[in-house]
Amino acid sequence: MPHRAYRLRYVSHSRGFSLLELLIVLVIFAIMASIAVPSFQSLRQHQQLTDASNELVAALRLARGEAIMREADVTLCASADGESCGGEDWSKGWRMEASGSSDNPIIVHEPLPAQLSVGDKNAQPPDEVTFDDLGYPDAGGNWLLSHAGLPKVSRVCMSAIGRAYVAESGKGCDS
Repeated sequence: MPHRAYRLRYVSHSRGFSLLELLIVLVIFAIMASIAVPSFQSLRQHQQLTDASNELVAALRLARGEAIMREADVTLCASADGESCGGEDWSKGWRMEASGSSDNPIIVHEPLPAQLSVGDKNAQPPDEVTFDDLGYPDAGGNWLLSHAGLPKVSRVCMSAIGRAYVAESGKGCDS
């Protein structure tokens, strides 16, 4: 009976892939990946638009809740530098502060991705919204968010009583 090592050395065929089979699989994978990448880019753009809309709604709801909880006015405003209110472009970021405490903001939101913009030629959102101690805003609001790579827009609405929501696709705030 031959030694065990001897039998292992002289196995007639081995199991595994040949180099040609491996290259064919890699080529097929590369072709499928090149087809799938553009659809992932569109998905990513849609997700950025949805995320930005939801973050703005969350900030509006938080400002309303903080005003009620603190029993004081709370302002949510566009802020270009994050240090103070006074910006006109919400895509540069926003900040929330209670009345009388501009040195200590409640939140400061970073700028949105460069492809996103807030507002359009026809209607600009308000520069700031102030909620009173009962949670009522000083005015209603309408923010139109768009992505440079998408034809679709997202509309963030706030009613006169302070309810913030994302309007259904293709509909206005009063629908």
